[in-house]
Amino acid sequence: MNMVESTRMDNGLRLVSCKMPLRQSVSIVIGIKSGSIYERKEEQGISHFIEHMLFKGTEKRKNTLEISQAIEKLGGEINASTSEEYTLLYSKVLYKNFTDAFEVLADILCNSLFREEDIRQEKAVVLEEINKYQDIPDDWITFLINRLMWKDTVLGQNVLGEKKTVRGFSRKLLLPYFQEMYQPQNMVFSITGNLSPDKIKAMVEKLPFPVKNGVIREVAPPGEEVNKEPELKLVKKKVKQAHLCFGFEGISRFHPDKITMDIMNIILGGGLSSRLFQEIRVNEGLAYDIHSYSQYFDKTGSFNIYAGVISEKLTHSVKKILNELRKIKEKKVSETELKIAKEIYKGSTLLGLENTLSYAFRLGSYALLYNKEYNYREIIEHIEGIEAEDIRRLAENIFQRQRIKLVVFAPNDTRVQRHNLLTLLDV
Repeated sequence: MNMVESTRMDNGLRLVSCKMPLRQSVSIVIGIKSGSIYERKEEQGISHFIEHMLFKGTEKRKNTLEISQAIEKLGGEINASTSEEYTLLYSKVLYKNFTDAFEVLADILCNSLFREEDIRQEKAVVLEEINKYQDIPDDWITFLINRLMWKDTVLGQNVLGEKKTVRGFSRKLLLPYFQEMYQPQNMVFSITGNLSPDKIKAMVEKLPFPVKNGVIREVAPPGEEVNKEPELKLVKKKVKQAHLCFGFEGISRFHPDKITMDIMNIILGGGLSSRLFQEIRVNEGLAYDIHSYSQYFDKTGSFNIYAGVISEKLTHSVKKILNELRKIKEKKVSETELKIAKEIYKGSTLLGLENTLSYAFRLGSYALLYNKEYNYREIIEHIEGIEAEDIRRLAENIFQRQRIKLVVFAPNDTRVQRHNLLTLLDV
């Protein structure tokens, strides 16, 4: 595999790059530690809103059309995203067009105008984004389960913000936050593809970042909640099927069982051969979509299960899901099942090295969140070392009655009552 080079620039910016000489593309990922966990109550949604504003115009490129066409005329793509912990700007182009694409990203990163008229217009856009999110049950329920798990803490905040806070955004509020968070020492540039590291470094060194020595915000810890009983939020909505999402407080990204958690996720709900998919969809015919997923943060994490099920069989579906959790707690997974899960994990890890953009995401996220170099060989070695008892032990620790959180969207005419569901919540 090609050598990864990591450099800390004089201004504090971290550059991670990897030359991939047989590729036609080059990918640029700029990661900024600016997400909802850094936001104060009156700022909720500001990180995501600033991501939008970076595409509204600079002196050189007056609007969103000119910015997008600057990349699209190169045959490439440009986009951005915001999460709880970071904002990502990224572009993928033919390697011969790297210089032009990098200049576009540098322009919107360093020279965005934040015009008042653009802010007014974008507030309406983001409010509609929130409305759209609330209209999609399998999206909105993932926010509500986080709110149920982490209550009134930064992890319980909506990345998109609240409508009240978004309506209150102004240039006076946005610029200080942008200047505070978008400091070079708070960023990682991850660049992969058919380019020499020297050329990449020379381009990054030209970035016109002002000299800043400001203090980066600290994140308020999520708090230690004492779980004594299961918690349930039942919402009656205008939906055709019942949507449910379980949440169990899990482990942080730095926990030694992180790889074990990933493998347990694959076994339980990570694909077509997973236990939940086979039992709930294939054997019982209760759902079209059922899957599990894990979330990792610096201090905590979660294990979650989502399903959209036949509304008349909601209670039966809840029982069947909980039964699968009991089984993985009480009995070790078979060697065959474990081997398949490991191969899925290893395959995903290695196949991600072939695409310049996915590899740039991995290099950048590790540098940004773990403050270390992404080492796929180390991950593969760790995967190989996981044993069936490790999974059973972790399941026993995670899947406990008092840790159960469940959000349910049920049709308005459903006969299921809250107390009926609460009595089922035991593993």
